Amino acid sequence: MQLPAPISATAFISLADSQLWDFAGVDGLPLAKALVGARADRLAPFQSLETTIDGQPCSLLRLCEGNFRVRVWGEEEAFAATLQSLQFGLRVWVKQCEWMEAIALPESVGLMHLSNVAIPKPPHRLEGMVGDRALPARIDGFSVLLWRHVVGGQPAFELQTATKHLATIQATFTSCCSDSNSLFSASK
Repeated sequence: MQLPAPISATAFISLADSQLWDFAGVDGLPLAKALVGARADRLAPFQSLETTIDGQPCSLLRLCEGNFRVRVWGEEEAFAATLQSLQFGLRVWVKQCEWMEAIALPESVGLMHLSNVAIPKPPHRLEGMVGDRALPARIDGFSVLLWRHVVGGQPAFELQTATKHLATIQATFTSCCSDSNSLFSASK
């Protein structure tokens, strides 16, 4: 079996100019529809779409029935104001994901390396995972959400995990894919 090439320092996509937001509740779907229109209603759990909100590029991921996650690029204050104005009167909580960090790999790098370290939660599989989809997995025993979508204008895999587990996940990649230490540029 041929080993994949090591991850290079330029392989990672910066998430520095973006934020992750979660919203959930009885009115989670109405808030998603207010943000992106009726397309939100057609998303199944772990499906996503790419759009813009107030001119800011974003990806909307449906986690479950009324629970959504948004990766938005641009000004944090502008998106926060939009969410605040749209959630008025809705039974929903909205929070920026301060407890979570993420790294992003170009799609080609993710396809090459993720199968060596990520164990998807059954019945999910990495093989055949198409764009605008996510799946729960474990890397070195820690929960990770693998989200395949457009990041910074290019197809990518975004790996989201609790902040306290990021260093361990980075170390797992480092030991699996030689010459990859200090390549991870984490962002919330």
